[in-house]
Amino acid sequence: MNFLQRLAARIFFGSHSVFESANRSPRRAEVPGSGPRDTSLDLTPGVRSELVRRSRYLVKNSGFLQEIVGSMAMYSIGDGIMPQPASKDAAWNKQALDYFNRWARHAEITGRFNLVTCQYLACMALEVDGEMFILKTEEDGVPKIQLIETHRIGSTEEDTTESAIIDGIRVNDLGKPLSYRLLLDNGNHRDLASRDVLHLFTPMSISQMRGYPTIQHSINHMLDVAELLALEKHAVKDNADISRVLKTSRADVDDRDFQLNAPVQPQGSDPGFLQTILGGKLVKIQPDEAIESFQSNRPSPTFQGFLDFLHRDSALGLLPYEFASDSSKIGGAGVRLTVAKADRRFSRRQSVLIDRMLRPIWHFVIGHAITAGKLPPAEDWTEVDFVTPRRVTVDAGREAQQNREDVKAGLKTLTDHFAELGCDIHHELETRAREMALVKEIAAKYGVSPQDLYQSFTQTTP
Repeated sequence: MNFLQRLAARIFFGSHSVFESANRSPRRAEVPGSGPRDTSLDLTPGVRSELVRRSRYLVKNSGFLQEIVGSMAMYSIGDGIMPQPASKDAAWNKQALDYFNRWARHAEITGRFNLVTCQYLACMALEVDGEMFILKTEEDGVPKIQLIETHRIGSTEEDTTESAIIDGIRVNDLGKPLSYRLLLDNGNHRDLASRDVLHLFTPMSISQMRGYPTIQHSINHMLDVAELLALEKHAVKDNADISRVLKTSRADVDDRDFQLNAPVQPQGSDPGFLQTILGGKLVKIQPDEAIESFQSNRPSPTFQGFLDFLHRDSALGLLPYEFASDSSKIGGAGVRLTVAKADRRFSRRQSVLIDRMLRPIWHFVIGHAITAGKLPPAEDWTEVDFVTPRRVTVDAGREAQQNREDVKAGLKTLTDHFAELGCDIHHELETRAREMALVKEIAAKYGVSPQDLYQSFTQTTP
C-alpha cells in the first residue's frame, strides 16, 4: 500500500488514533461540521437566525420551555436587582441611590418599561434569543436606555465581503468591537458606537461574537415532542370514535342486523319485537360473528416515559428537570440538591446581568448626573454593589434560624444577612430606627413601658 492509499484509508476509514473517540467507523455517523475553528465561523448569520426563529416558536407553543424561561426570570430577578452604592460617603450614597431609583421608574426611552421590567426582558431574551443589545442614549438631557432585539443587529448585503464586520459587529485587528450595525425598518442602517452599546450575552467560547439561544440544544427534542403529541392525540381521537368491533369469518357483513328499523327476517326472532318486551337494545348476529368492546391502549406507558426522557434531556444545561417540571419522584435530599443546583443557575444569571447590564447602567446614569450637576462628585462614585432577590430554598425556617444565630455570634455581618434576604441594609436599619423612635414616643405619650408596647426592646440588638 503506497502513501496515497494509506492517507485515503486514514481519511475515509479511520485515523487509527489511540483516542478511540477520534477514530472513524462505518458503524457510526459522521459528526457534522468542519475542523476546529472560531465560533464566529460556525455561528453564521443564517445559522443564528434559524436558531432564534425556532427558539421563539417553541417558547410560544411549549409549556415546558415557557416554564423554564419564566422560572429563570422569576427567580433571578424577583422584585428586581437593586444597586447599593458603596462609596465612603454615606450621605452621598443615599443621595445617589434616591436619584437612581427615581430614574429607574422611567428608564426605557419609550416610557413603557421601568428598569425592573427591562431586567425581566433581558433575562428572557438570554434564553430565547441568546442575547440583547442595550443602547445608552439621552432624551431631553435625561439619560435613557433603549432595548434592541437580536434581529435588529446584523450585516447588510454589502458587508458580506468585508472581513472587519462579523454578523453586524465591526471589529479591529484584535477582535475588539468598534461599532454595531442597527438595521432599520426602511431598509437602511445606522452604526452605533461600541461605547454606547451594552452587548448582553453569556460567552461560551473565546472567539464568540454573537449569542445564541441557551435552549438551542433542546430545539429538536421539543419539536419532536410537539409532533409526536399531535400524532398521538389524533390517534387517541380516532380510537375514541370506535366503541365496538364486529368479528366475523365472512367476507360480507349484513348491516341490516344493526339497524333498529331493519326489515323482519324470514327466520328467527325479531330483535325489534323483543326489544319492546324486554327493554334495552338487542342485536341479531350470525353464529360465526362476535361483538366485542374496543379498548384503546394509547397513549401507552412507554410513550409517556419516552416523552419524559425528551423533556429531561431538554432541561439539562438550563434548570434541573425536577425543579422545572416534576419533583414527585425524588426525596428530601434530592429536593435539596435540585434546589441548590437551580440556585447556582440563578446566581450565575444574576452575575451576567450585573456585570454586563446593571453596573454599566449605574456608571452611565450616575456619571451623567454628576456631569450635569444633579449630584455632587464623589471620589469613589463608581463603587457599587447589587442586592439580589431572596434565594430560593426549601428550608426557610431552619435557614432563617441559623442566620440569626450566625449574626448573633458575629459569624455573619448584617450586610450579608440582609443581602441574602434581598434587602438593603441602609433601608432596613433606618426603618428599624424609625419604628423604635415611634414606639418610644407613643409609650411616653400614654405612660407605658416601651417593652410592653414592643417586646423586641427587651432583646439585645446585634
